[in-house]
Amino acid sequence: MHRQRTFPTSPSISHLGGELSAVINRVRSAFGPIPMHSSAARPQVQRAEKVVNQTARQLLRGEADLSAWSRVLRQYEDAWMLELKRLRDARAERCAA
Repeated sequence: MHRQRTFPTSPSISHLGGELSAVINRVRSAFGPIPMHSSAARPQVQRAEKVVNQTARQLLRGEADLSAWSRVLRQYEDAWMLELKRLRDARAERCAA
């Protein structure tokens, strides 16, 4: 019987998906009742999402490491949080006017 060996430098798709899901859940929680659909179309969010997808593929092929994955997940979350700040600032300006 052949046992598949798992190495910390080559995580499974489900592991990567779980980490990405955790980030998405934090972002959704932070946005709360604020709609996210227009933010998802913002260039900085789309770029960050593209980098996450590229890095996941590279990691699964052994062309990237877990530190790169962690870094792009932080950047992805940061892109969303900057967008949330932009929305909140715009909302505050409208309320102050």
